Amino acid sequence: MLQRNNRWPASILGVMLYTLVFIYAHHFWSAASEQAVRGQPELLLFLLPGCLMALLQPESPLISTLWVALGGTLLGMMWLMLAVPMTHSGLLIVAWSLSALFWAGCGALLVRLLRIMLAMRAE
Repeated sequence: MLQRNNRWPASILGVMLYTLVFIYAHHFWSAASEQAVRGQPELLLFLLPGCLMALLQPESPLISTLWVALGGTLLGMMWLMLAVPMTHSGLLIVAWSLSALFWAGCGALLVRLLRIMLAMRAE
């Protein structure tokens, strides 16, 4: 179990990982939009920060994951606006960011489900 004073380092680690995944996935999305690729499998990468946050903060996995994802989304969007010229409309980027939040939450819920299943098996 994580001690109470270790929440901030875990949150900072989660924001950093989420921001890195956000930047990488956005780069992959921008490069793939020029080709005729269907779907966006890079959004599945957001399961990783969700799983990590659920493992690091087990007392509130979904809430902490969503706060970390929101912070990481804001940092990632600021970084992309400063470093990369915008090739997509703002509304499309907001929709893509909400999909990323959804997949991060799914990662946290997946860890929660696995913990429940393991607890039931141990009984």
